[in-house]
Amino acid sequence: MFILLTGQRGSGKTTACWKALSELRGSGLKLAGFISPPLLDANGKKTGIEMLDLTTGEHQTFARIVGPDEGPDVGIYRLEPGAIDWAQRVLSAAIVSDMDWLVLDEIGPLELHQGGGFAFALPPLADAVRIPNAIVIVRPELVDELSDRLGRTDIVRFEVTRDGRATAPGRLVRLTQEAHIA
Repeated sequence: MFILLTGQRGSGKTTACWKALSELRGSGLKLAGFISPPLLDANGKKTGIEMLDLTTGEHQTFARIVGPDEGPDVGIYRLEPGAIDWAQRVLSAAIVSDMDWLVLDEIGPLELHQGGGFAFALPPLADAVRIPNAIVIVRPELVDELSDRLGRTDIVRFEVTRDGRATAPGRLVRLTQEAHIA
């Protein structure tokens, strides 16, 4: 099963995935890839993005929201030096690992429109034999494009909404369990 986990900015996509992953790991499933939780200041305001390797537990700051005197690399973010290389190594290792579920947070315009970031992972993600189960976070405006690009017949769209975010982790866990029953 290939899950495209989507939702508007601020809907809780990463949080829902993070909470579901704890339960999946607790049930004995092997997870690989990474999740990208926000970096928050003391007031809970987002200041950047962290990346967490689901295999090793290692984490690294991926990007910071730019200040008024600096230009962004992608969107409102300035990528930390070496962050893309680190994340690419994590994802490369995950793709060839013995995992039950690959998690990728996220595929965006950098990959789909510029061929950068994690674009190298698109061909393996398209191969249902090589990557039978995956959760890939993607923005709503890119879901159709990514789905078409991958061409998989087992894609399931899972939307997280602000109103449904409290129940989203449990629904996501149930969906992944269905894949192992089938």
